Amino acid sequence: EPAESWVLSMNANTAFRAPNVDDIGKVFDSEPGAVVVPNTGLDAEYAYNIDLGIAKKVKEWAQFEVNGYYTYLDNALVRRDFTLNGSDSLLYDGVMSKVQAIQNAAFAEVLGWQLFAAFKFSETLKWETRLNGQYGVEETDDGTTTPMRHAAPIFGKSALLYQFKKLRLEINVIGQGERKFENLNIAEQGKDEIYAKDENGNNYAPAWYTLNFKGALEISKQWMVTAGIENITDQRYRPYSSGLSGAGRNLIFALQMKF
Repeated sequence: EPAESWVLSMNANTAFRAPNVDDIGKVFDSEPGAVVVPNTGLDAEYAYNIDLGIAKKVKEWAQFEVNGYYTYLDNALVRRDFTLNGSDSLLYDGVMSKVQAIQNAAFAEVLGWQLFAAFKFSETLKWETRLNGQYGVEETDDGTTTPMRHAAPIFGKSALLYQFKKLRLEINVIGQGERKFENLNIAEQGKDEIYAKDENGNNYAPAWYTLNFKGALEISKQWMVTAGIENITDQRYRPYSSGLSGAGRNLIFALQMKF
């Protein structure tokens, strides 16, 4: 803490993730024409991380935080083409499907950043925003690299918050950036069932946002009522690589009692 309003930080660590039961012993169809089979020869993946951060507070009305991080994954667990009993495909549910399995990749790298900013306009009104961005690559079987599947496009949330006595109101925007075809993992580029089509007919993940409103009122020490409207503009969207579209416009109402 070089001054009362400044904080500088650094952290370095290592961690590991052992293969789970699904990785080693589960058979499932990940997409049409592909089947994932067990791989009992998996080893744990190891991560080596470093992150740097800086935070600044401007009196009582503003706060800023910026963090950057780098992760190196050794023996990263990723899904790739595989062989079973010497064959690269098999008949699964009546469909000839290519064989895949979770495998230890040679390496993977992730570089990312996080941003937080807050402004206090008055004792009752403030604004906050959080943004996250990351980019990752993994080594392929032939020694080249491809974008990492689990490194999401830029995403974040901005919110205007109002609080007066026992009433709290919030209007926010939640969104995600675009992931172009050439920036998709090579194994993701052919998944027509997950992604939209760009102007060239290639798969990609379009950017999206939702506008949302919620409020809460403490009626008493025991009772609280909350309500909200999600996706007010009724956008059709799909979080990156999820395979499931988000909900349309919907209303939420709740009554909470503490005892």
